[in-house]
This record gives sequence, C-alpha cells and structure tokens, in this order.
Amino acid sequence: MDFLKGAKDFARNPLGIIALFISLIYGFASLLLDSAAEKLTEAERWPLIIFIVIFPMMVLVAFYKLVTKHHGKLYAPGDFKDDKSFLRTLSPEEQEVRLEKEVKESFGQTKTDHIGDLAESDNQGAHDRNNQDEREKRKEEYRRFRQELEKIETQVIDQIAEEHSAKAERNVGIGGTDANFDAFLSFDEDRFTFVEVKVLRSSTPAMTMLDRVLYNAVVADKFFESHFKLILAVVYYFEDDDLERVERFWRRKLSNCPANIELRFIPKSEIEDA
Repeated sequence: MDFLKGAKDFARNPLGIIALFISLIYGFASLLLDSAAEKLTEAERWPLIIFIVIFPMMVLVAFYKLVTKHHGKLYAPGDFKDDKSFLRTLSPEEQEVRLEKEVKESFGQTKTDHIGDLAESDNQGAHDRNNQDEREKRKEEYRRFRQELEKIETQVIDQIAEEHSAKAERNVGIGGTDANFDAFLSFDEDRFTFVEVKVLRSSTPAMTMLDRVLYNAVVADKFFESHFKLILAVVYYFEDDDLERVERFWRRKLSNCPANIELRFIPKSEIEDA
C-alpha cells in the first residue's frame, strides 16, 4: 500500500513518472538476479549483470539531455507556485529562429523577393557577374541589418526597463505555449508586462509582423487570465510625414485585439542619438 501511495505521488508529473519507471526496471532486474542467480547459467547471468552496470550510466546520460535541453517539460503545472514560474528563457536555438524571423520580416519590407532565397541563390550558380555582385551586396546588407536589429532591441528594452525601474529578462517564452517576447519586465505584481520591439524599414503595411505580435499577445493574455500587458515599441526608418498613416493602420488593428497593448513609435534617429 505504501508503494502504491508513493507511486501515485510520483505519477503527478513527467519527472516522477520517469523516476518511477526507472526504479521499477532497475528493481526488477536486481530482484531477478538476486533470487535466481543460483539457477541461472553463467551465460544467462552475464546479460543481467551488464544491464545492471550499464543502465545507471544510460539513465545519467538521458537525464543530462533532458535537464539541459528539455527541462521545461519535466514538470506539471501543479509544481509551480505561481504564474511567473511558467516564464522560461528561450533556448539558443529558439532565440536564433526568433531573430531570423524578425530580420526577415523587417528586411523583407523593402525587397521584392524573399530574403530566405538568398542562401539558395548560391547553389543555382551565377552566370552573370553583375547578378552575382548584387546578391553578395544584398547578403552583406542583410548581415549588417541583423546586427543593427539586435542593437536596436537591446537599446529599446534597456530604455523601457529604466523607465519603469525594472529588470528586463530577455527572450522569454510562456510555459508550453508558442508565445514568446523580447523581454519580460518584473516590476508589477498585479500584471505581467512584456516588451516586444519591431523595426519598420518602410511605411508599407507589415501584416505578417503585426499578425504574429497580436497572436502572441492573445495567447499570453488568455494564459495569464487578462493580467497581461504588452509594450509594443516600433522603431521606424521612414520620414515622420508617413508616420500618421502607418500609426493609424497599426492602432486600428490593435483596437480589435482583446489583449492590453501599449503601442509606441520611436524614430530611428532617437535610437542613434541615445
């Protein structure tokens, strides 16, 4: 009965189920070897001995990979004390994918073709010298913009964090959802405040960019039961004369979103001067 009660407690989360499974397998193997050792031949004994010796090392390797790569999936919701515990830092791979998406969304605004095709163009071969030079030039421009975007995000997040006298946690995801943001500001006990930085290189509508932000905001707002706020900072490269039309479009889209979103437009010149 005590074992069954303990097993029930273990089975409440994935980590406990794994521990229970390992204990049962290792226990049965040890019990079998102890009770039937005299009845087994030497050839039958050796596989059990090898298993008992190697199994702990296999478990160690498996747990190392789980803890370092998938630690967020080893706990049940009941293991967390409050909603903040569901915040997680994105893995380096997730951060790279996220940054690549943001660069493509912003950089692709002023390009007629998809920026993701740049790498594939090298495989097709260049028969024309001018075309080859143009591709290399665009790829270099893409790399420079990627570096510039990272600096802009860091600078804007630091400014907003300083404004709220808060500490910014960069590249955060929310529990098991696919919602993620550039930063989380831990200063408001009643509301979970996040920061998302976007860059507009031109005044043309950025539908994909905006739709992704709104989707993440809706998911997060539902997760935190409306105790959620997003500060959306949009850094724009174009002239202020075009800003009114762009801002009107963005605010109209945001007005249909149930989540609490504070929209800010920041000229690129302010970032450069700061």
